Amino acid sequence: MLAFAGEEIGEVYILTPKEEAALAEAGAAGGEFATEEEVRAVWAKHGL
Repeated sequence: MLAFAGEEIGEVYILTPKEEAALAEAGAAGGEFATEEEVRAVWAKHGL
């Protein structure tokens, strides 16, 4: 998202499979993450 805002992002951290699984589990349990379709809809709404 920072790249879209024109901010310098520096190095990108790549999650390990274990970290990725933990985030997916936490998000699924809490419903805190938007689907790819929801994100694209917001981008389209704002002309991104």
